[in-house]
Amino acid sequence: MGKEQVITARHVWLGPGRLGDGLQVRLRGGRVVAVEPRGAEARDMGDGMLMPGLVNAHTHVELSGMRGQITPQGDFMDWLLRLVEIRPNQDPDEASKATSEAAKEMAALGIALVGDITNTGLARQALYNAGLHAVSLFEALGAANCPPPAPEALWRGGVLEAQGVAAHSPYSVPGWRIAELKKLADGNIFCMHMAESTAEMEYIAGSGPQGLRLDDFLKVRGVQREKLGISAERPLQHLINLGGLDHNTLLIHCVQLNQNEIAQVAAAKASVCACPRSNLGLTGSLADVQAMHDAGINLCLGTDSLSSCPDLNLWRELAEISRRFPGLPPEAVLTMATSGGAEALGLGHLFGFIGEGAVAPLCYADLAPGLTGENALAAVVCGDHAAPPRPVGNPDSSGDSI
Repeated sequence: MGKEQVITARHVWLGPGRLGDGLQVRLRGGRVVAVEPRGAEARDMGDGMLMPGLVNAHTHVELSGMRGQITPQGDFMDWLLRLVEIRPNQDPDEASKATSEAAKEMAALGIALVGDITNTGLARQALYNAGLHAVSLFEALGAANCPPPAPEALWRGGVLEAQGVAAHSPYSVPGWRIAELKKLADGNIFCMHMAESTAEMEYIAGSGPQGLRLDDFLKVRGVQREKLGISAERPLQHLINLGGLDHNTLLIHCVQLNQNEIAQVAAAKASVCACPRSNLGLTGSLADVQAMHDAGINLCLGTDSLSSCPDLNLWRELAEISRRFPGLPPEAVLTMATSGGAEALGLGHLFGFIGEGAVAPLCYADLAPGLTGENALAAVVCGDHAAPPRPVGNPDSSGDSI
């Protein structure tokens, strides 16, 4: 069953609406077996907050070799052109090393679960080696008849290795194939970039200067707009027409959704992943997270890749969301990075909370003494940490790290 650990801290956040003092968490074999009143046997982490391990619901770990090579300037098409210019020329060994380093960096900051978009599957071993539970979402591009592998979830030792289905976007995958991919997902997560840029919106609508730039880019790569089967003037409605929007759909970015579309996503019980620093860098804009929260959408957070974001530190995404949307309660922001991401990835029964059956690692953020309740949550979310957050409770550790 593995080593038993009993951990406590000044604050223990079990999940939304459940911030407690005087609690301890008992773990055995990488799982939470009990939440109990604090006793003398517990290892006291200190004045900070013990919480579920974080969930980076959207990243592209295999692009980690592009760290620092592109500095987004708010021009999505300029970034896209640079991406396709640089990526094929990467040294495979250096790219592999960068992928491993990026995975280890995420793990060291208390990330428990990753939703990783992949075109090659090459990041899976790096994620496993770092002790990160992961859903590898195999991303389809174009009209190729080589489908992604079917969804599955396997345990390698104490580490979850799952795989799922993704379509890149409404402008790069024909409508008929999007519908086929949604069927392949078979009631599991189906992931898609959605309404990320003005270029995407104009391209789908068939007009506008940024849409023309995207059209030129795609034509060079063999994608013809008239063969995509575009069924609506906006990408979300196109996806709806294809039967692609439901409670198992995870939409990434959604910067350009309007209020009516936000209501449609909420009604479908789909999830939305915001990637604040990437979105600001690529487009200068953010999804209306406040409106989405108010509409009841399940929200989550991602870093996107090191081609569009300076690092994969999800704590900086929490701080950015908190700063940009001061009306969001701190607990709502922390929920985005924990249970929101776990639910979006179809793993809410295993991650994103502290309770019986929850999977380690948990996370601990050291805080200044004397904070209480909402102030402690606000300090966690805003990054007012006395030391970098770290994982705790992994069965292969002393309780300090993975």
